Amino acid sequence: MNQLWGIPLLGVMVRALLCLPHYIILAFWGMLIFLVYLVVWIPVLLRGRYPAWAFGFVGGYVRWTMRVTAYVLLLTAAYPPFSTQPGYAVEVDFDEEQDLNPLWGIPLLGILARVIMVIPHLVVLWLFGFVLAIVNLIVWIPVLLTGRYPSWGYALVGGFYRWYVRVWAYVGLLAAPYPPFTTR
Repeated sequence: MNQLWGIPLLGVMVRALLCLPHYIILAFWGMLIFLVYLVVWIPVLLRGRYPAWAFGFVGGYVRWTMRVTAYVLLLTAAYPPFSTQPGYAVEVDFDEEQDLNPLWGIPLLGILARVIMVIPHLVVLWLFGFVLAIVNLIVWIPVLLTGRYPSWGYALVGGFYRWYVRVWAYVGLLAAPYPPFTTR
């Protein structure tokens, strides 16, 4: 990793600017996901399964978003690709073969119930995110001096995002089991 990325806030801001094309595409993709959720409840309610085409579409969005986030936060040195193909340093996988309770497919109520169920996760993640804001102010020192992201920082930030993705995958019906309270 280039040591110049470790310059406090400047390295992250430059990387965020470099990712502007990604943000634009992801913003439009996010709007389309809203439309997907207007119809995805039907197969969940009728078959108890999240449809494969929606896994590809919504899961691809989550994968791409996490790749861009990892790049901006210095977790990976490679610029994120404009695709969701495997092989990049950051991988997000979903079990597409899992069955969902068909009641989760009840329009609005299913997802609203899941949002209510993850409130304890959201509280802990909010507190964890506050700690990470402080960690990100400290982690630039080893990046600037050695050109490497420290393993303890990688474990904290990576663990936060693993947990974050599991919680939102659960809310968005991409995951059937309730997410664990862990960063692994």
